Amino acid sequence: MSSKNLFAVNIKALNILVLLYPLALIAGNFLINLDIILICILGTLAYRKSIFNLEQIKSTFLIFFFFILMIIITILNSKILVNEQGFLKSFFYLRYFIFFIVIGHMLKNDHLNIKQLLICCLLITLFISLDSTFQAVTGKNFFGLESFGTHNTSIFGKELVLGSYIQRFFLFALICIPFVFNKLDNKKLSIICLLLIIFFLGTLFSGNRMPLATFFLSLGLTFLLIKELRLTLLVGFLFCSLIFVLTVYNNQKYKDHYWLFFKYSMDTIVNLKNFSGMKYPELDNKKNEVFRDKYVKKKDSATTTKKKSYLHPIINFESYKIVNFGSGHQVVFLTAIDTWTDNLFFGNGLKSFRITCKEKLHLPNRVCQAHPHNYYLELLNDSGLVGTLILIFGIFYLLLKKSSNFKNFNRNERFLFLCILIIICSEFFPIRSSGSFFTTANSSFIFFLLGLINGIKKINQD
Repeated sequence: MSSKNLFAVNIKALNILVLLYPLALIAGNFLINLDIILICILGTLAYRKSIFNLEQIKSTFLIFFFFILMIIITILNSKILVNEQGFLKSFFYLRYFIFFIVIGHMLKNDHLNIKQLLICCLLITLFISLDSTFQAVTGKNFFGLESFGTHNTSIFGKELVLGSYIQRFFLFALICIPFVFNKLDNKKLSIICLLLIIFFLGTLFSGNRMPLATFFLSLGLTFLLIKELRLTLLVGFLFCSLIFVLTVYNNQKYKDHYWLFFKYSMDTIVNLKNFSGMKYPELDNKKNEVFRDKYVKKKDSATTTKKKSYLHPIINFESYKIVNFGSGHQVVFLTAIDTWTDNLFFGNGLKSFRITCKEKLHLPNRVCQAHPHNYYLELLNDSGLVGTLILIFGIFYLLLKKSSNFKNFNRNERFLFLCILIIICSEFFPIRSSGSFFTTANSSFIFFLLGLINGIKKINQD
């Protein structure tokens, strides 16, 4: 086979692998990693030195430096991350940078069929939204999987991530209509409005409360930035709001579910302000003890849910003020702030919170979990203020360089750029609770978005 034919085969294979990425996110980490690794290998073989040319280095240097810094910080903290194989994990994390570069190069060279990608996003998001709604109404989805009450997970089974998936991809699905049809007449706009309502229903009945909030945030930003869709989005928003009000009014479980989200969100903001930075010098000699075990008396009975049983503690309030555990995010955030301030500028290395949080269990209102449940707190914990600012400035620089060329974009490029910008803003919303930044699904999705941004148009030269 000639080198020209081999290149064409590689490009076709790459395009198929990218089209499979939204499906891989549903299938799980193994297939996500397999998809990404194959994209990295085939992309490197297809583009070779051209993916690391001077133009690429200029526009992505800060993002690349973040990856290198993560390796260095993790190595320097190897004593803390004992038995965690931190160096290997941080080195293997470089696959997301190569993934990011390859995606950008494919789009920049017209080797990625964006229209097909958007159609895939539309079909998948539409199906799981309808499936979730059907599951909520009938108690079972199309495949017979039962509802979990306020959580309807469609084909995700026991994984409560459906709302997050819809929230990430529904804008791609909406802009598929302008991409496929050149003219946006009333019929096409009506289809967009109907799709918006279906995606909202899927998110609402998923029971994932933060994705529902970011769904509305994304909707609001789209209304502000994409003028061609404003009236359609306004009509869709009114219908969605009406559906939400009727649902919580007529269903006590959903009413309690979403009311508690609002309550816990307000409590979190207030308690972070009141308790973060609070010192307990009298407990310095108790570092081998766990506060909740030592100072907490447990109730005779526990509140039981379908998933877990929690023991609600009774604390000696005369000695310490204890925040309501609520959703658990308040105490995790407080713990993450403590562990970050112990190593303010450079953090403790990749996925270090699960180790360092153990040093704070002797304090009240502290808990240990796998990650801080907030992108910024996790980045600050793992890469410090320096690493976090490098990544944020790297993303901002890339967006700024692209936006400077915005007036030269055609209609579809404008739609795609604004859509990705909105999703990034929602993904990095500061007070959003989230999964771990460094998990396979989250990291791959973030650098997938950045790769698309990097490839929309060639960056203007200085």
